[in-house]
Amino acid sequence: MGLGTTASVALTGMEGHVVEVQAQLAASVPGFTLVGLPDAALAESRDRVRAAVLSSGIAWPQRKITVNLSPASLRKSGTGFDLSST
Repeated sequence: MGLGTTASVALTGMEGHVVEVQAQLAASVPGFTLVGLPDAALAESRDRVRAAVLSSGIAWPQRKITVNLSPASLRKSGTGFDLSST
């Protein structure tokens, strides 16, 4: 159905790497999937993002949400990817 893309930055030591963040809504069983080598803090982002959406008064979509963090070979860590912006 819908696909949104934005960019963020992953830090490896003092070096920054551009990370493309893609979010897709699909007509399927509702759920939230995060792919692209996220760490434990990022795995918890589904709860933080859901709380932020509901607090803003927007209805949580009853569709499958898939968030892809690319490149998949780069480990992503921290909560900075929750609200990526261009």
